[in-house]
Amino acid sequence: MESDPVHILVVDDEESIRWVIGKTLTEPGYNLHFAESAEEAGLIVESQPIDFALVDVNLPGEDGLSFLSTQRERRPELLMAVITGQGSMDTAVTAMKLGAFDYLTKPFDIEEIEELVRRAIRTIRQGRRHPPGPVAQRVPQGGDDLIVGKSREVREIHKAIGQVAGSDLTVLILGESGTGKELIAKAIHHHSPQSGQPFVAVNCAAIPHDLLEAELFGHEKGAFTGALERKAGRLEAAGTGTMFLDEIGDMSMDLQAKLLRVLQEREFQRVGGLDTLPLRARVIAATNQGLEAAVREGRFRHDLFYRINAFTIHSAPLREIRGDIPLLCGHIMRRYGEKLGVVPHTVSAEAMEQLRAYDWPGNVRELENVMKSLLITVRAPVIDVSDLPRNITGNSGGPGLDDAFEESVLQTWQATIRTYCEEERSGLLQRASERLERPLIRQVLAETRWNQVRTAKVLGINRNTLRTKIRALGIRKPPGMGGRGS
Repeated sequence: MESDPVHILVVDDEESIRWVIGKTLTEPGYNLHFAESAEEAGLIVESQPIDFALVDVNLPGEDGLSFLSTQRERRPELLMAVITGQGSMDTAVTAMKLGAFDYLTKPFDIEEIEELVRRAIRTIRQGRRHPPGPVAQRVPQGGDDLIVGKSREVREIHKAIGQVAGSDLTVLILGESGTGKELIAKAIHHHSPQSGQPFVAVNCAAIPHDLLEAELFGHEKGAFTGALERKAGRLEAAGTGTMFLDEIGDMSMDLQAKLLRVLQEREFQRVGGLDTLPLRARVIAATNQGLEAAVREGRFRHDLFYRINAFTIHSAPLREIRGDIPLLCGHIMRRYGEKLGVVPHTVSAEAMEQLRAYDWPGNVRELENVMKSLLITVRAPVIDVSDLPRNITGNSGGPGLDDAFEESVLQTWQATIRTYCEEERSGLLQRASERLERPLIRQVLAETRWNQVRTAKVLGINRNTLRTKIRALGIRKPPGMGGRGS
């Protein structure tokens, strides 16, 4: 019944997180319960009719993922979502494999919590609870995360990997060149029961059409000119592992027909051979093309499209996840710094603004190449704007600058915001505006050498208003500072 109360359990050892969530979930019909540890939460689940639990991963004693696994065995109908402050791919994928309803990364928006709880309650009230499933093996932590980022788009990829990794479904990965489609395929393989078996990749666009069939299926001796001996194909080499068909949209129509039969019958023959071999590998395909349009235009078989499209993952271009660029830069420099024997650099705020403002037509692959080059060529410990390639510094402005500015302000004011929230104080907006206005005007005046006409134009105010603010804020011109229009 919709009128029945919904019992929500919040498990987090940080009092501030419990307080924020408690203040957020104030809808009528919400019965909130709080715990600081998995042990305390377990007692509450035993004594209260908990419908939905929000569980932090890092807890004292038993961690949140272990609690999730335990409760999935005891109460498979209980919906649970995890909260993590690390945002690692392994944590997210493991949570989804263990049966989590969803996951969030800290810091999260209040709106995210509200939306998550609404979806959970809708699921509960409609009776669509997750069916019991086998408990997944915990993924070893501390490994190299393949898919890095905290944006909503990257989190959706993490969730999708966790949802599909344990199955044998054929997966189709869609995305522009350089967005990491093969990394997603490798992550699915890494988290699958066949992770110890081969991962075999073939780029269908890089091999001539007349050679691709033999490359995939293998060939017998004498099957064609130059076939001097029997050779196993990639499908055979994959064994019981994963076969990754990259850029499948470039495959010829006749080979598409043969691949369709292989996927339907789960068997194939080498070129020029009579023996039938079983297809034991899981197949993952990827393309940078719009396959639906290719089907309409007759360039891709509709029956093959539906066969490989059992589960789809979209890989976002880098320009749509600009907020993840700082994380990606740090990850790339740490990873390749170790390989190259170079101490990872830091990136100045100004250079990071430029990196975030650039459109990255080559996506993550282009970013990776740029950062690897900077690791080698920049001798100073800090990468500055002057070190960046000209094609990047020539693209200034754009949404990346605004995002970087907002992020720097939030980092500076994070502690103050938390204090105001915890003490329920008021007047934060006015205080922040006053504190920001004075250094902002001072810096613009310094940049223009106290040219008040130019300063007013940059600030978007008239000159009289600027003079009034200079007097009111007690801003003094440094000795020897000239400047016309002052």
